[in-house]
Amino acid sequence: MDLLAIHNSSESIAARRAGIRAALLQSSRNLRQGDFERIGVEDIASLVAMYDREFFGGWLAQALRDRTDAPLEFRLSTTMTRAGGRTSRYRRRTRWGGASTRYEIAVASRMLLMTFRDVRRDVVVCGLACADRLDALGRILEHEILHLAEMLVWEESSCSGPRFKKLSRDIFGHTDKSHCLVTAREHAAVAHGIRVGGAVEFDFDGRRRVGRVNRVHRRATVLVEDPRGLPYTDGKNYLKFYVPLDRLKSVVSP
Repeated sequence: MDLLAIHNSSESIAARRAGIRAALLQSSRNLRQGDFERIGVEDIASLVAMYDREFFGGWLAQALRDRTDAPLEFRLSTTMTRAGGRTSRYRRRTRWGGASTRYEIAVASRMLLMTFRDVRRDVVVCGLACADRLDALGRILEHEILHLAEMLVWEESSCSGPRFKKLSRDIFGHTDKSHCLVTAREHAAVAHGIRVGGAVEFDFDGRRRVGRVNRVHRRATVLVEDPRGLPYTDGKNYLKFYVPLDRLKSVVSP
């Protein structure tokens, strides 16, 4: 398939997306509505297969069979904090001196499930406005599918390169490469009033402790000044605590 020769009209793209969305909502055990509450790797696999069929006529699956000795793998990541998705190629030497190649598409499931929840704002992925989580998931996977296609044909892929930009524009109508899913930091700030660098208090073993938020992910990493703690670059010693966000209270100063 000559990927560079593909040029889909906006009407064609919209119609194919609508068909994929309807088919997935009807067949998935998890994705029963646009703002779904749970997702499985089988949903990612189904979506990629539908996109392959509708936009590439099954070429992706055939190219994977021709160029690799392993099926395409999928992963839901609760630790990805910046990228909405990631496509990776893994190569290793075999015991017979050859090489084995496999590909994986990962989706930032925690960021996705935080979006369209407590934080109310516009969500734009790949330059396109999204109405719900399923929209956002679709745009993320479109982006990752193009990375996979580029790797299969040209061995390398960069969403900053002119070739990728042409493919994303002509095949899926994307106008940008980034996303604005809700991050853990944003969710913590809006839903809990907790910000990195902010002073907080919490109870630990029946004792009130006061510190500063150093990092936010599933929990907040809070540094509490204590001579028994580890030394930091500011010349002070801190004990480190991992505290659920709902157990923290913002305070004016430690």
